[in-house]
Amino acid sequence: MWRRLLVLVVLGGMLGALATVPTSYWFLAPGNAVDLATRVRVDGYALPPATFYLTDVMVAPASPLLLAFGRFFPGVRLVRQETLIPKGIAPKAYDRVLDEAMIESQDIGAFVAERAAGLHVVQPPTQVYVDAVLPQSKVGDALRPGDQLLEISGRRVTSSADVTARVAALRATMVSLVLERDGHLEHVRVPTVRLPAGRRLGILVETRAQRAQLPVPVRFTLDNISGSSGGLMIALQVYDTLRPQHLLATRIAGTGTISYDGTVGEIEGTQQKLIAAKRAGATVFLVPKENYPDIASERDVRVIPVHTFAQALAALEEPPKPVRAE
Repeated sequence: MWRRLLVLVVLGGMLGALATVPTSYWFLAPGNAVDLATRVRVDGYALPPATFYLTDVMVAPASPLLLAFGRFFPGVRLVRQETLIPKGIAPKAYDRVLDEAMIESQDIGAFVAERAAGLHVVQPPTQVYVDAVLPQSKVGDALRPGDQLLEISGRRVTSSADVTARVAALRATMVSLVLERDGHLEHVRVPTVRLPAGRRLGILVETRAQRAQLPVPVRFTLDNISGSSGGLMIALQVYDTLRPQHLLATRIAGTGTISYDGTVGEIEGTQQKLIAAKRAGATVFLVPKENYPDIASERDVRVIPVHTFAQALAALEEPPKPVRAE
């Protein structure tokens, strides 16, 4: 009996160690589909009839035990730490970047929605600064922390989402930048790097902006969600509250960053977010067009790839019924 007990204790200790020892891998798993009616309030307006879900991904360090068995769990994806957290950046520092990105996406989403609804809203002045140059970057000394990014390949950038979307859309190994450094304009060409999420500059950027003065105040309670990938769904929730539409579906989920000009940008964890949407009963899933190939084979939910907020609205609106001649 004592020997059996000792064996059980040893095995329990080994399993406990395998479940807690850190590795260089993290796991992505389906997260939640958050009903935005409970998190986004537009002052003076009733909730729209449609339900819009912001989908997220559960992310955590992977233990040796999860490395061994994680692949057998539906929707779980194991990735190296540098795929999620850029090299040279401490996890806590990167958490701060993601929290700031969520606040930025809320402001931009509300701005885009109110402008699309026909309200007069002025875009606040914004500046995009290089926060850090990551070790995997190839920009060398062409970019430095503190530089203000003004243009990428001739197009103005006004947010961190802009930087990602512009570089990803170019799919080029070299891009032209206009920046301001120490009060002087600089024109540089820098190489991009191929990361798991796509073409990038290999930098972290920070958007400094005043909050937009919205004609209709919008209040958010999204404190436990980070990152910028909820921008599209936030904009749809606000817009449909202001201008209730006749939609093709009433349970709509999706993902995608959004820029001040309405551009929808790519994200991470498309497959995991789709699973979260299906679990919530969504019948439509909006996805950035760059991420569409990840879930193009989906048949249980209607997947709609979009590149702009206007495209998302057009895809969701119910077409007018034909008039029959008597």
